[in-house]
Amino acid sequence: MPDTSPLAVCVGEGLVALVPATAAPLEDVRTFHRSLAGAEWNAAIALASAGIRTAVVSRVGDDGFGRFLTAELRRHGVDDTAVEVDPEAPTGLYVKELSPRPDGSVDGTMHYYRSGSAAAAMSPATLATSSASELISEAALVHTSGITPALSETARAAQDALFDAEREGRLLSFDVNWRPALWRGREAEGRAAISGYVRRADVVFCTQPDAEAVFGTSDPDRLRELFPEPRYLLATSPRGAVAFEGSERTESAALDVPVVESIGAGDAFAAGFLAGVLTGLSLTGSLARAHRIATRALASTRDHVD
Repeated sequence: MPDTSPLAVCVGEGLVALVPATAAPLEDVRTFHRSLAGAEWNAAIALASAGIRTAVVSRVGDDGFGRFLTAELRRHGVDDTAVEVDPEAPTGLYVKELSPRPDGSVDGTMHYYRSGSAAAAMSPATLATSSASELISEAALVHTSGITPALSETARAAQDALFDAEREGRLLSFDVNWRPALWRGREAEGRAAISGYVRRADVVFCTQPDAEAVFGTSDPDRLRELFPEPRYLLATSPRGAVAFEGSERTESAALDVPVVESIGAGDAFAAGFLAGVLTGLSLTGSLARAHRIATRALASTRDHVD
């Protein structure tokens, strides 16, 4: 019997992360651990861990890193049938640099090597393949972020196609994920593009630093005034989150748990909230689930939950 539970589809670039075995300057690190990364792929794995039927639409290179990434999706129960393999362009990667903090946690700095990657060649044709179009048409929710339109003109066209398509009851989720390096020299264009996606999404996630950088304010109530259109709007900070559903407003503090490193926690938070929405939880219940899943990403230097 076919599975008729809600399907979530995540659209965006998967990356291989090389994570140092020790917290030190890169020139002093001899050993790195390989891991899956990429905002939408992290969210996909967290959604699957929450029991949501999940798939990814993307592109990888015909190389060992690409095969590793798709194998990782399958290992975590995520459908990879709509991940195209590019015979020429490589899989993108980034190197994480870890710096120790006095409290015992570490700060992570990301160094990207993704220019000309297979995923940067995403286009509306990527969404039109039989595998991708079937998944998207079946999806109860599609999740993407502000990273994809910054990768290339064709990737931005793919993002636009997602937002222009008839939704037929499907929710469209958007995480701001402002990446200044990807918008360098065209920051005003990037801010305008992201503001447009926010207005057209059903669910929006935005961190305090991203809100300041893109919208000029991180005050949750001011953000809601600026963007009344999304059904759900979530403003997050290390202290907690404020969530809106229509005119309803609720807030909650982050859970007090040990933090190893925070990169990827926002993706897990988004996945937890989306899992709550897809399973019929209230705004408060979805927010609580978001915090619980985010704590799992805080417990290691990996970007995704396990």
